[in-house]
Amino acid sequence: MKSSHVLLIPVFMATSVHADVLSDLSPFLGSSRPDYDPASLQPDSAMENPSYAPFSPADSDLGVQQILGTYSGRSPVNVTFDTSASYTGNAPGETSLDDEAAWFSASRLAVSWRPRIAYGWFADIGLAQGIYRFEGSKARDFENFEPYIGVVKSIPDLDDLIFFARYEYQRITTGSLSDGDYSAQRIRTGLQKNLLLTSRYQLSAGVDAAFDISANPDALERNSYSVDMSYTYWIADKLSSTLSWTGSMWDFRHDGREDLSQIVGLELTWMPCENTRIFTNIFYTNIDSNAALGANDYEAWQSGIGLGLNHSF
Repeated sequence: MKSSHVLLIPVFMATSVHADVLSDLSPFLGSSRPDYDPASLQPDSAMENPSYAPFSPADSDLGVQQILGTYSGRSPVNVTFDTSASYTGNAPGETSLDDEAAWFSASRLAVSWRPRIAYGWFADIGLAQGIYRFEGSKARDFENFEPYIGVVKSIPDLDDLIFFARYEYQRITTGSLSDGDYSAQRIRTGLQKNLLLTSRYQLSAGVDAAFDISANPDALERNSYSVDMSYTYWIADKLSSTLSWTGSMWDFRHDGREDLSQIVGLELTWMPCENTRIFTNIFYTNIDSNAALGANDYEAWQSGIGLGLNHSF
């Protein structure tokens, strides 16, 4: 695989850092401006002596709101597995002359654990292994391994703004787990926020910056800066659609190279049960590089269908 083409791997990944952090922490987030003193509700004794939230105009619809007791068990370990079959109009080959349309399969197994530390801080530990296989083109199969460790902080005074920082390691292999084409160590930090959240729709956004500590090959060592937004609308209780956009700048430390990328996607998701989702999506990707003669420019449409499973223990 041509070294610059390893940077196209995010095109084939159906993951989002900002959604990952927000979804796991959402059960812990709530209103940062309550109209009562929560200290008087004594959640530590709620199991033995139930107490109830103050009256509000919505009580006639929602009923009496009991205060839940403090959870003292171990935070759950989350395991997710996604597999999909997709078609891309521009699969990256050994050189840009080999780029062509192709079918490909993508499978990804991820494990994450975010135990609460104290005062709104959570540990952030996880790893993921992705396997990508192309058919009917000169594109090379590859695998992507990504462990990470860091911290996440919920900031109630800023309406549950999420701050995160973590160390990441990435290793890309081509067709065999022993054939490494690319590896990097980096520090990533950012902010994420639910801007709007109702029973029917959700608008969230995030910004992050990643700084390579080292990379192999050295020519791919870089800093990256990203902004992302996503809007999810629940068509029905088990059917939702998500429109997403991610814009990034890759600032390479050698040769003055800079790449600007955009990924726009639309996904339709059906959840037949709590731990299973079936999805179909379409993505458009554009990468504009300042390299001479457009050597690192890239553009493609991608569409597919897949299955996702999750389990917590």
